[in-house]
Amino acid sequence: MERERLRELDRVVLGEIWTSDEAWRNLVYLCDDLGHRFAGSEQEWQAAEFLAERLRAYGLENVRLEEFPMVTWERGPCQLWVIEPLERELPSLAMPYCPSAHLEAEVVDVGEGELPDFDRLASEIPGKIVLTDAETNRPGERKSHRTDKYNWAVQRGAVAVLFVNQNPGQLHITGSLTGRNPNGTSALDREAPIPGLGLSYETGMFLRRLAKRGALRVRIATENRTREARSANVIGELPGRTHPEELVLVGGHYDGHDIAQGASDDGAGTVVGLEVGRALSRLRGQLARTVRVICFGAEELGLLGAYYHAARAAAHDERIRFVLNLDGAGRGSGGQEQLVLSGLPELVPYFQAISRELPYDFTIRDELNAHSDHFPFALRGIPNATLSSRDATSGMVGRGWGHTEADTLDKVTLRSIQLAAALAARFVIRLSEDEAFPGRQRTPEEVRQQLVEAGLLERVRASEGNVI
Repeated sequence: MERERLRELDRVVLGEIWTSDEAWRNLVYLCDDLGHRFAGSEQEWQAAEFLAERLRAYGLENVRLEEFPMVTWERGPCQLWVIEPLERELPSLAMPYCPSAHLEAEVVDVGEGELPDFDRLASEIPGKIVLTDAETNRPGERKSHRTDKYNWAVQRGAVAVLFVNQNPGQLHITGSLTGRNPNGTSALDREAPIPGLGLSYETGMFLRRLAKRGALRVRIATENRTREARSANVIGELPGRTHPEELVLVGGHYDGHDIAQGASDDGAGTVVGLEVGRALSRLRGQLARTVRVICFGAEELGLLGAYYHAARAAAHDERIRFVLNLDGAGRGSGGQEQLVLSGLPELVPYFQAISRELPYDFTIRDELNAHSDHFPFALRGIPNATLSSRDATSGMVGRGWGHTEADTLDKVTLRSIQLAAALAARFVIRLSEDEAFPGRQRTPEEVRQQLVEAGLLERVRASEGNVI
């Protein structure tokens, strides 16, 4: 790569990003005007049309909605009562794909809810309601995901699961539940086999204090609806000059949970992707490879948009050079960006060199995980990474404000969006221009080995058997 030419390209995009508040105005519209954008809802579809209109206005080409069928979920009333050792109604919410249910049972507390906890209490779980922490990881830690804990409870005969948020503040935790048949496509397949409710930290601690007195018995009543619907990926492109058949994908997911605005997860990442497209449009005809800006639909309900796009790209033999996922980019006050590669050690020194060249410090990690839109591409061996921004919840557990009522616009700033967009745009320029890029597509056998090393193979075989 020619260093001076790259610097000149950088100057163009940085000037565009740092002299505009366009990204902030886009985020305000998504969060304040539209609201939650739950996958399959009218708000999500309105957001898709808005994003497509913005991409056209910025001059991107081949702008389209890549529509796909999916199964959505509609929340109804949810009630939780303590029956023993006292009587009390407690606040709770049903988690996406929770079935309608009316049941009463004793509670067994599995604490943090790691696999050894479930194994230790396996004989006590059948016919009981499991009480477990939701995500417990702190920044840099790797702990079991909510869906792992839910599946372990189902496998051991639980009749319901209560998830406790680990961050105080009377915030209910949410997140989708695994369906009866993960490989199925009908509403019945996608509906969860047993109820899963989200509780605040305070409610969870109250239940645990009651459990110490002896038998804890509760009643659950919830009415919800799982139905067939549609979602869409929003796509726009800047065709490459010399290698238009090779693609660099960049973008985040625009859907969110129905209890909040989804500002940081992932409205901010979505507008970072839009801003990358807007700034790079100033370089029309100058970049070697095609840049595809993509806003993924239905991420929160199982990475549905990303799986659909990855499968279509494979079916059309598209040559994807790199996927830069923006889930969590642009949060907080900015300046604490982190790039997580997916089991690609040869790319760590590559991005370290970029950090020195820019110069701009950002954290680099190499760790394959299955819980964002990069993963369907990782399963097909495509080099990828997720760019995120640490925010004011960095001392909190799990997602912090994410997946709670507190994921609101006030947790994001224009500066954080600008910093993430500036870094992402400079990544994309280099990924497009570098003829000596060391990334390569993994073979299916290499992907299997990556999954084995990450402890993900059995989970993937159970839920994505058509891929691996």
